[in-house]
Amino acid sequence: MVKRQRARVIDLTRKITHEMLNFPGEPRPGFIHFGDLADIGFRCNQILMPTHFGTHTDAYSHFLSRGLPIDRMALTRYVGPAVLLDVRKRPDPGRVTRRDLEAAWPSGGTAPRILLNTGWGERVKGRAYFKNFPGIEVEAARWLIKKKIIMLGMDLPSVHPKDYKAVHELLFRGGVAVTEGLVNLSRLPRGQVFFVGLPLALAGLDGSPIRAVAIMGDADQL
Repeated sequence: MVKRQRARVIDLTRKITHEMLNFPGEPRPGFIHFGDLADIGFRCNQILMPTHFGTHTDAYSHFLSRGLPIDRMALTRYVGPAVLLDVRKRPDPGRVTRRDLEAAWPSGGTAPRILLNTGWGERVKGRAYFKNFPGIEVEAARWLIKKKIIMLGMDLPSVHPKDYKAVHELLFRGGVAVTEGLVNLSRLPRGQVFFVGLPLALAGLDGSPIRAVAIMGDADQL
């Protein structure tokens, strides 16, 4: 009898607080107290926050004029097997190239979702996190498209510090959803995990915060 491995769930999500920094010029989240047990009999708060904040995913409409809004993105992109690519030891720390992705791709890896660990999310904190982070090269993005990847998740705040528009558009036109701001990728094993990072059904909007997790082991043993 084959012994089944008990499943573990690793949280890949940044905790949302009002003090969290965002891209320069973009707002922070706000929490407005609506009521408490002592006055209305239950606790309730109103949340105000950008669609692209912390751990989040981008809809195609984020950059494409006729791109799908987040409530119409296929949910299958955000649930299923994913391959962890560890590129922390890449030759050029300022960029992620096609060769970096090829070198990190595990033998026999077939999952259509990528979790890219650049090391940036763990190494850099505060305002510096949004400045001069490594960019995904255009040729690397084209390689992901040729591999028929349907979701690219990463520990970066965006796909590129300068050419973010061009790289986003290339990935979106190639059918790749983009998830940004992941954490704890170094806690995942090399190879394949089961990823869940569903967006909210925000009608007509360009992105959404998500609660991203990786499941290792037998999911039915949770």
